[in-house]
Amino acid sequence: MPDLFFQPLDEARMQACVNGVAREGMCVVVHCPQTALLNHYGHIFLNHLREALPNGTLESYSPSDADVLIENFNQMVSAMSVQEALKAGNLSDVNKVWVIKSAHSMDPHEIELLGQLLQQFPGSKVRVVLWMAGSEPSANLLNALGKKMMRWNIALPNSAQTQTFWNQARTHGQEEDVRAMLEQLRLMEHVPAALRAVRESKSSGAVNRNKKKSKLTAPKIAVGALVILALLMGGTVFVAWLQPEIFASLKFGNESTEPKENKPSDQNEAPKLVATETKTETESSATAPNPPPQPTLPLQTAQPLETSPTKLPDEASSKASKVDDSTVELPDEALQGKKWAEQLPPQRWLVLHGAYKSFAIAKQVKKAYPGLKNSRVVPVYKPNEPLATFVLASGPFETLQSAEEFTKLSTLPSPGTVRTERNLKSRLAPSAKP
Repeated sequence: MPDLFFQPLDEARMQACVNGVAREGMCVVVHCPQTALLNHYGHIFLNHLREALPNGTLESYSPSDADVLIENFNQMVSAMSVQEALKAGNLSDVNKVWVIKSAHSMDPHEIELLGQLLQQFPGSKVRVVLWMAGSEPSANLLNALGKKMMRWNIALPNSAQTQTFWNQARTHGQEEDVRAMLEQLRLMEHVPAALRAVRESKSSGAVNRNKKKSKLTAPKIAVGALVILALLMGGTVFVAWLQPEIFASLKFGNESTEPKENKPSDQNEAPKLVATETKTETESSATAPNPPPQPTLPLQTAQPLETSPTKLPDEASSKASKVDDSTVELPDEALQGKKWAEQLPPQRWLVLHGAYKSFAIAKQVKKAYPGLKNSRVVPVYKPNEPLATFVLASGPFETLQSAEEFTKLSTLPSPGTVRTERNLKSRLAPSAKP
C-alpha cells in the first residue's frame, strides 16, 4: 500500500532525512506536538530507512536505556584503534541506527553526552534517530548534538490537508487504518459527514436487512413446528383407532411391572438409609473430639508489646547526631576519591573535567571516555551549599606543562581545566553558612 502524507512537503522532508542518515553520516531529531502523528510518520520513515540500509541494523530503545546505549558505544569504540574511532571514513557505511522513541523523556545531559560521543568518535558508524513529542526541544540541546544532526519538525495539518488525506485513504481503501489516528488528533471533524458515513451506512443497512430476515423467519419456524406437532398427534390417534389392543397391552404391562420394580428398590433403599444413618451417627459419636478448653490467658499481656516504644541508648543517639550528613550521602567511590584528594602531595597539578550534580552522571561520563579511565570522582562543595557536586580529577602532575599536554588528548570529553591540588583541597568540605 502507498504511504499517505498530509502534504508533499512532509514526504520531501522524510526522503531528505533518509538520505542524510544513509549517505551523509547524519543523525535525525523527529519532533511533532502530537504522538499519534509522530508514530504515523515515524514508522514510514523507518520502513524507507530499512530499504536504504540493507546492510545496517536498526535497533529500538526506550529513554530508560541510556546507560545501555553508552555502554554499548564504549564497547564498540574500545574494540577499535584510536585512529579508526576518530576517522569518519565512508559516510554511507552505516553499522547501526539507534532509534530512541519518546526521547523527550530523557534527561538533557544524557542526550548531550550521546551527542558528544557521536561527534568525537565518528568511526563507530552509529547513527541516532530521536523521536520527540510535545513541546519543542530547546536550542541549547540541539546545538549540543552538533552539526551532524538533522531536524524534522512535523506540523499539524489544517482542514484542507485533512480532507485531501482522507480522500487518498478512501481511494486506496485505507480509511479504516487512519481513522483512529485522525480521531486522536481530533481531525475527523474536518472530513465531510457524507464521506464519513459511507461505510457506516452500508454496515447499518446490512444490520437492518438481517433484522428483517430474523423477523420474517421467526413466524415461519413457529408455524412449521405447530404443523409437525399436529401431524404427530393425528398419526398417534389414527393408530390407536386402528389397533386399540396395542395401547391396552402397553398400559397393562406398565402397571404389572411397576410394583415388581419399585418394591424391591424401596425395601433395599430403606435399610441402606437406616444403615448409613446409624453408621454416621456412630462414627460421629466415636470421632467427635472433646471440646477444647478455652484459653485463660489475659488479653492485656499482649498490649505492652505493642504499646511499649523502643528506645535507643543515649550513647547511640548521641553518636548518630554527631555523624556528618555530608559523609552519609556520599557513595564509597566518592569517599575514596575524597580521601585520595586529601592525601595528594603539595605543589602538584590536576586536570578537572567538569562538575556534575549527581554521582551517577559523573560515572556515566567516566565510562564513556577512555581517557578518563584512571580519573577519580571527587565530591566538592560550593560556598553556602550543603550538597556536594562531583568532579572528575586526573593526575597528579608534577609540572604545569605535563598537565596541559594531558588536556590535548582526543579521548577526553573536553579539554578540562588545570588546577592546583590546593584548589581542590579547599573545596572538599562544606563551608559554614554566615
